[in-house]
Amino acid sequence: ASIATFALNSGEKFLLVPFFIVTTFLVLKSHLFFNLASGLIFWEYYKENEKGKPLNNLIEEDWSIFRIQKSEIQQKLLQEISGDTNLLKRKYLPVFSKEQKNIEQWEKFREELKHSNRFFPNNAPTIEQIEPFGKYIGVNIKEGAQKFYRARKNNTDSPIDIKNMGKPPEKLVLNGRANPIGIPYLYVASTIETAISELRGHKKEEFTIAEFQMENDLELADLRDPQSTISPFELNEDDELELIYKNMPFLTLLGNELSKPIIPREANLEYLSSQYLCELLKQIGFHGIIYKSSIASGNNYVVFKDTKLKAVKTFQYRITDVNYKFEKLS
Repeated sequence: ASIATFALNSGEKFLLVPFFIVTTFLVLKSHLFFNLASGLIFWEYYKENEKGKPLNNLIEEDWSIFRIQKSEIQQKLLQEISGDTNLLKRKYLPVFSKEQKNIEQWEKFREELKHSNRFFPNNAPTIEQIEPFGKYIGVNIKEGAQKFYRARKNNTDSPIDIKNMGKPPEKLVLNGRANPIGIPYLYVASTIETAISELRGHKKEEFTIAEFQMENDLELADLRDPQSTISPFELNEDDELELIYKNMPFLTLLGNELSKPIIPREANLEYLSSQYLCELLKQIGFHGIIYKSSIASGNNYVVFKDTKLKAVKTFQYRITDVNYKFEKLS
């Protein structure tokens, strides 16, 4: 739950729900920001410092928990919860420092993988480095809870048969964002629009869309936006909070690795690091990954074993228009 859930917009006026109601929703075993019994700021994670920032700014930068983005409303809400009338006059700094070692290692690894050592890189991250974050980025989708879509361009006048809408044969599969050449995964999307957009088709081209249903539960690694999806209120121990706080920039970097736009001519090299990351996540035990589409509003999914999903019906679509956005470089 976000503490900003309790700031209610009523027309142009913002109302603060009384403190005793807020406390019924916030059960913090680790006493993350507030000692709710006394209503005082808990100093373990943020310390007062005249060179710092307002507390609401730090909390939003670190955890993205506010639904209301107006700073004055955030500050009033924190003051109401804490009962500290001087809260808005103080500035704070975090106790912990953000970890840079993993980030620096990954950036060195990415370049080494592309240009120096392909199979035995010295800076390769290990399963032991990534596995501690598994429980925080894992998402369990229950069987039947969601539908998925895959698009394929029709190369003839006939639609593609549903039996050919799964992952491609091993001998035909090329490099993808998640898969190396020769190792097929099933790429699907959350919406038909996203599935078609990912193929970067042209006007009047026709596509077969397959709708997939789940045959089993899916345990997926979700790195779309860890700063928003990992809630500090769900971290039950102090060492959990410290681990995630220090490594949030690293998790964000890994998420960007999976979703960053790639120019097709550079894909063979640029996909190497994201392919390696997916191999690590597969070894940890995930069935696949979720990542943001770089060209549409929906989400993309990679399922390592396509037996987890079954194509149940197909549709035919035609692109009627394509919009381009561009900027002048010189």
